[in-house]
Amino acid sequence: MDSLLFPNWLLFAGLFLFLKIYNPTRLYLDNSTSLAIAIALAIGLELSDLGEVPTLIWVLSVIIFAMFSSVPYWLSGMVGSVIQQLLLLNEQSVQDKRFTDESEALSKISSLVFLMYAVDSGVVFRPLLSVILENVDQVSNVGFDTLYFYITDSLVMMAMVTGKYIILMLCITICCGYVDLFFKKASLSVSTTADIKAIAVIIILNLWFLQDQFYVFTQLMKKAGYE
Repeated sequence: MDSLLFPNWLLFAGLFLFLKIYNPTRLYLDNSTSLAIAIALAIGLELSDLGEVPTLIWVLSVIIFAMFSSVPYWLSGMVGSVIQQLLLLNEQSVQDKRFTDESEALSKISSLVFLMYAVDSGVVFRPLLSVILENVDQVSNVGFDTLYFYITDSLVMMAMVTGKYIILMLCITICCGYVDLFFKKASLSVSTTADIKAIAVIIILNLWFLQDQFYVFTQLMKKAGYE
């Protein structure tokens, strides 16, 4: 009864901010659902279930961890958004309201493909449980040098992968043009929307992109201490 009347507000803040920042939950959970989950966990979880009593440092670590964990999903979502924008430029419908709506929808589709594999392996749930159960003393033992090289190594690795993405982005314009030309030559342009053309391009490109996304995700998890 006490936990119902006086919930742990720091635990609630950490959980709610994680759900709003972490890319998969931010895309697929609305504000009401995220709020309900955070309230239920803040009321239902006992202090004995946690590795440490939540503090402001714990809330800050949750926010930072949510940002780092979202990097692979941002990469996949960015690909879907850029492709859709290029296709809409090709269709000369930039001023159309669907430019924003379809780009967001396609980003969700692209990131959902990667999320499906992450959920299937169970890796996507491990960081959240570890953040909740981790002892604050273990975090404080990490030296500045270790933290610095962890961040810089991750940034260098993602920069190398992003370099290939930038080169491929230059090729996507040509790819989109050929896809649009194919549908026109096959007399399918009238019955085919920009979404179908975009999905066709994404299916082709993701055969290569998913390999990069898995590599980035695996390397980040290894650097964070997960095998």
